[in-house]
Amino acid sequence: MHQFENNDKPFLIQLLTCDTADATAELYTQVFLQDEPMTRHHGIDPGQFLPCAREYLHFCAGQRLSFIAIDRENARVAAFVLGCDITTDLKAVGPGMVSLLSFFRESMEIIDALESQCTDISDAKPGKIFHIFQIGTHRDYRRLGLVTQLIRMSLGLAKRRGFTKTVAECTGPVSRHTCERCGFQRVASIRYDDFMVDGKHFFSGLPEEISLMVRDI
Repeated sequence: MHQFENNDKPFLIQLLTCDTADATAELYTQVFLQDEPMTRHHGIDPGQFLPCAREYLHFCAGQRLSFIAIDRENARVAAFVLGCDITTDLKAVGPGMVSLLSFFRESMEIIDALESQCTDISDAKPGKIFHIFQIGTHRDYRRLGLVTQLIRMSLGLAKRRGFTKTVAECTGPVSRHTCERCGFQRVASIRYDDFMVDGKHFFSGLPEEISLMVRDI
């Protein structure tokens, strides 16, 4: 555990655990369905999404590679950074994870297309590339540097676990700039308006692009 303060507000930085997985799943559902541009585009029912999110967050807790920030004043989960080995087969986690991924079919396709532009990922060996898969912050705690702190803690742990490189897909300028502050460089990108799924521009109207960010650790 690690103490972090911003504007005299104390936060506890710690690994995601099974004890905190359900509360983090609630924040994860809120952030992604309301604020994340690609996920919001899918129009997913929160009631269907949350049970799957809980299974996913419990899986992440078991991997012991994800960090959360907790407001010490009220014990609220304020932010999260979820990570795993990039070779992990998420569909093998369980039926809830299969359902979760089905909500994001078009998003997973654009991520696969993005990652295919990086040979280091397609040839990855287990234990070598750390994948920062999702990040998020509660609306009450934004612009405090929490996610930046969580990413740096994640990179330190990944290095101790033997990973040599880390990647992240950034779906907009905010997450991209956060990763850049942590030393990532953009190696590939796809404009939303240019990407087609089943012959349709599914993400048409979304501004900007999705970017693949990479750094050595």
